Amino acid sequence: MKKTVLFLLCSINLFAYRVENTKDREITIYPNKVVVNESLQLKDDGENNRITYEGVSKNIDISSINLIGGDLRGVELEKNADSNSILKSYLGKIIQAEKDGRTYELVLLDYGENLVGKDTKTGEIYILNNPDLKLSNAHIKIENKLVMDVGKLDKKINISYITRGLNLNISHRLDIDKMNLETWGKIYNNMGKDLKDTEVKIISELSTSRAYGMKSAMADSISIDESNDKIEYKLKDKLDLKKNSEKNIKLETKKVSLAEKYVYWTREYSKNPTRIVEIKNIGKTTIPGGRIYVWDDKKYVGDSNVGFIPGGEKYDLKLNKSFNVVVEKKIKSSHSLGNNLIKKEIEIEIRNTGKEKIDLEINYDQLPEVWTKLRSQEKYEKISNRIVRFKLDVDKNSKKKIIFSYIEEKK
Repeated sequence: MKKTVLFLLCSINLFAYRVENTKDREITIYPNKVVVNESLQLKDDGENNRITYEGVSKNIDISSINLIGGDLRGVELEKNADSNSILKSYLGKIIQAEKDGRTYELVLLDYGENLVGKDTKTGEIYILNNPDLKLSNAHIKIENKLVMDVGKLDKKINISYITRGLNLNISHRLDIDKMNLETWGKIYNNMGKDLKDTEVKIISELSTSRAYGMKSAMADSISIDESNDKIEYKLKDKLDLKKNSEKNIKLETKKVSLAEKYVYWTREYSKNPTRIVEIKNIGKTTIPGGRIYVWDDKKYVGDSNVGFIPGGEKYDLKLNKSFNVVVEKKIKSSHSLGNNLIKKEIEIEIRNTGKEKIDLEINYDQLPEVWTKLRSQEKYEKISNRIVRFKLDVDKNSKKKIIFSYIEEKK
């Protein structure tokens, strides 16, 4: 009997480990999530059938955890128990809580699974899951512990999961003189832990259905997606980024084709037209959406939002007003023709004090509801019943006039 019991005890696989460190960590940053893959280096801690992983990201989605090299039978996320004992004395008092880059000043109402507080300025109630805390000017460090119930453990074990907290902002710098477009990614680490020696991929995607192939100059391979507009960047260097800090990374530089025009609408209060830069993507790589900052002759000339621009497509960038160009309009004459008919003559004067010839688009959007017989020496295009468009070239340091007339029918 003793031999049988001994045999059974020896045949039971008892193990317990804690994660001593990680290696080969790779993260993929999507617009609204982060996918983490890493190898775990374990150390025996003497307890049964579990792995503890301390200091995991505060934003981890435990339902997304996938374990390779072990049979994951259960998982839970434990918070630092000391935080509850500290918070107990702050009930009804003002605290600061930071979550996803935003700081809240709250009257503490409850704590535990979630922190509940009332905003001191707006009175709004916030329910926050595991924020960073500042109590009486002292930061409280709250570390999460992942406890995994595991069977059939191999020597090599990898884990993957979904989390949040790596905020990505893509922007561009356009140099008009060089026709160069630089694409930059700003990464802000709000995961609640430092990132060390980490391989990074950045995925920028658009949820509109459209299919084509794309390749980044710094990506390893062409990425094709039949359901989303998507471009992938793989950083050449591994990333070190402390928590609550940010880093700007140049993703690529490419040539583009540019065309410029100036657009004016006569109902506008300003006398200056808006500068429009049409950017054409002459490469095979899709230009991802983001804020674009435009420089001309080493001077900042404006910024705009830019959408996804696949290879061969164009996008209009609406920049600042041009103070070198002045447009003035007036009613030159107005007289009755009888039978509720009025003939009006309009004069629009353009002055270009700049050093370059420009393409100017004048949109006259002040036509009456009922009109007829528009006459003009300049060619025009009827855009709608109440808008006509004139397109002209205006030489540098010059003036130009548009004079046209129409007959308005009064109801």
